Amino acid sequence: MASTKAMDSLDELADPEFWTKAGAVFAGFMAPTVVRNIAEPHSPWDVPDELYGVGVIVGAQYSPEYKRHLMLGGGLYSVDKLAERLNLKQHISQVGN
Repeated sequence: MASTKAMDSLDELADPEFWTKAGAVFAGFMAPTVVRNIAEPHSPWDVPDELYGVGVIVGAQYSPEYKRHLMLGGGLYSVDKLAERLNLKQHISQVGN
């Protein structure tokens, strides 16, 4: 039974659709950085980084495919930036030290 689950997991890794979905999540995660780097130098406002992720979540609503995956990437970006702002990532990395 355990070996069957392991084989199913390996089959999932070999599935091209899995990697396409993972790439869509990654694109949703990277898109806020691209938007920030283009918009921020020309903007008179200092917008919190988390809002760029929210913008990707909103923009993903217009995607014909992989809407949910792009939204997850934008959400992950927002949560990541919030964790940086609250120094949560630093505290977690120091847990093992």
